[in-house]
Amino acid sequence: MTTPEEHLRRTPLRAALVNAGAAWATAGNCAVADRLGDAESARHLAITDLSPLPRLGFKGRETIAAMQKRGLTVEATPNRAFRQDDGGLCLVLAPGEVILLSPLPGDGGRMRELHDQWSLDSGERTYPLLRSDSHAWIVITGAKAPEMFAKICAIDLSLDSFPDLSIAQTSVAKLSAIVTRADIGKTPAFHILADSASALYLFDCLTDAAQEFGGSLACLNVLKNLEDG
Repeated sequence: MTTPEEHLRRTPLRAALVNAGAAWATAGNCAVADRLGDAESARHLAITDLSPLPRLGFKGRETIAAMQKRGLTVEATPNRAFRQDDGGLCLVLAPGEVILLSPLPGDGGRMRELHDQWSLDSGERTYPLLRSDSHAWIVITGAKAPEMFAKICAIDLSLDSFPDLSIAQTSVAKLSAIVTRADIGKTPAFHILADSASALYLFDCLTDAAQEFGGSLACLNVLKNLEDG
């Protein structure tokens, strides 16, 4: 057991999760919400905060080549996500911009290593962006997720129209957001990256929209069980 206050890095959703009755567990240098939800609710409709997990961006004309050089699986296909060998994701937003998302068990310091390996003196036309600071990370899982998104999202996220590993740079609850479908096991999963400063507003909108469809909150351990199952 731990508390968010024991760590230097804290999720922007900690107040809402405390109010929801979350317990806390340590993940790297952060506390993650624990003891929320179960696999059955996550397969139906659930909201999970993954903001404590590492994420990192790179931007510049030679970004794709630089990521390939570092051993990542990626191609210059905009609005496409690529699964990595460790279970992480590489989101290609444009030919010169990517965001890397940690696997659910954590990345073992891989993001920090990628950041620290970069040097202005290398001459590569790419540079890192600290997306853990700029973007909150929320995941919506479950069969009812597309119906929920129909209430608050500007585009059609139905499973047939928005296949696995698709990316939409769109509006969710009138906020600019990056939505990536990257299923966890057999469960549909939509990863939302949005401005950290607006995370509580977005969380309130998501929980309000999910209530109509019997949605609930879940935690990282629940998602790990989905992945294993």
